[in-house]
This record gives sequence, C-alpha cells and structure tokens, in this order.
Amino acid sequence: MRSVYLLIGFFFVWCLLSAQWYLFWVKGLSPKPENINPHESAWAIVEILVMILVSLLIGFALAWFLRQHVFLKQKQEVQNLVTERSAHLVSQHLLQEQIQKSENILARARETFRQDFLTVSRENERLMAELEEASRIKETLDTELTKLQEEKKSLQSKLEQSNKEFSHLQLAKQKLESEQELQTQKSVSQNKNSHRQIDSKTGTEDKDDLKVIKGIGPGIEKKLNQQGIYSYRQISEFTPDYIKKLTEAILFFPGRIERDRWVEQASKLYLDKIREA
Repeated sequence: MRSVYLLIGFFFVWCLLSAQWYLFWVKGLSPKPENINPHESAWAIVEILVMILVSLLIGFALAWFLRQHVFLKQKQEVQNLVTERSAHLVSQHLLQEQIQKSENILARARETFRQDFLTVSRENERLMAELEEASRIKETLDTELTKLQEEKKSLQSKLEQSNKEFSHLQLAKQKLESEQELQTQKSVSQNKNSHRQIDSKTGTEDKDDLKVIKGIGPGIEKKLNQQGIYSYRQISEFTPDYIKKLTEAILFFPGRIERDRWVEQASKLYLDKIREA
C-alpha cells in the first residue's frame, strides 16, 4: 500500500514539473504576473489537462491489459471455490449427522460426568475449607512467631547490654576492692616492713619478676629497671601523668600500659605478695 502512495505522489510531481515545462518552455509564457496573457494561459491549461487525462486513460488501459490474466485467474479461482463449496456442503451434511450422533453420546457422558463432578466438587469444597482453616492457623502462628522472634531479639539486645554493664560494674567493683584492700594492706605493711632499707647504691627495693605482668617482656623489664622501677608496688602506684612520662622515656607504644592494665595486675600481685608475707 505504501508503494501505491509513492507512485501517486510521483505522478503528481511529474505532472507539476511537466506542466511548468510545457508552459514556460514549450509555450514560452512568462512567469511574471504582469506579463501573463489570460487567453493564452487558459488555453495552455486546457491543453495540459487534456494531456493529463489522455495519460491517465492510457495508464488505466495498460494496467487493465497487464492485469487481465490476473482477473482471469481470479475468475477461475472463484469457480473452483464454488465447486469446493458444493463439496463442502455435502461434507457438512454428513458431518452434521455424525455430530448429532456424537452429541447424543456426549449428552449421556455429560450426565455421568455431572454426577461425578458434583461428588468431586463437594469433596473439593470440604478440602478447600480445611485448607483455608489451616492457612488461617498458619498465618496466626507465623504472626506469633514473628512477634516472639522480635521479642527474642529485643531481649537478646537488652541481655547483651546488661552483660556489658554488669562486666563494667564488676571491673569497677574489683578495682575499688583492690584499691581499698591495697590501702589497708599498705598501712599494715608499712609497720610490718619498716625495718627494710633501700640499698643506697642501687636505690632498689625487693626486686620482683616484672615479666609476670602481661605486656612486660625482658626488654621492657630492663628499661623499667633503668628507670628505677623494680617492684609490683611501684607499678601499682602509677598515675596517668607518670604513665605518660614513662611511655616517652622507655619509647613504649602510647596507651599500651592502660590497655594491658599494668596497674591492676601489679596491685593484685602486690596484694598476693603481702598476704604470703
């Protein structure tokens, strides 16, 4: 269909160009409005229309001649279709008789099927009702399970938070108890160990094995001894300012003393030492 429109458009363009060629070249008319002769122009337009009409008639005649065999072929096909239609009518009559017989058999089968279908439908309805009830129960259980899981997560988070707080409280309690017991034992040990004297040459107390404290190795122990630190008591009395200065003096990792909890470990070891004494 698109090619037909293209041919029609091409025909109009061809007519327009041919008309201009005939008017301005063959007839010699001027394209300027002031030079147009109405009589000559009208006569030229009539001639162009006649030529276009003759072209159309010739085109239609050629098209009819070229498609004449197509028309004959279509006529033959129509005759064949009429013959086939007659044969189909006869076959249709026979088919209708067979259909009638089949419908009678189908009606009897349909009645039997209807009885079976009613029975199956009742059973299906019963099963569907049970399935819907089970679905409702499952949804209820799923909802309750979701709520229980959410409550479980909430309780777990609360338990973890409580455990953390309890751990912090235990650490604080142990530290307070250690400090309190250390103060008590210090006052007792001052009277008990007043006879002990510090060596004036070395400037040391009873030397302890500082490597027992986690985070102190042989190299760190040697550096601590160079700073005059030999005992658990000295480490238990470290202050934050002194720890900062000591870290700079022994070129130790900043914050390592606090993380390894030297003061708490030394306090416990010192208390154990006092008890054994």
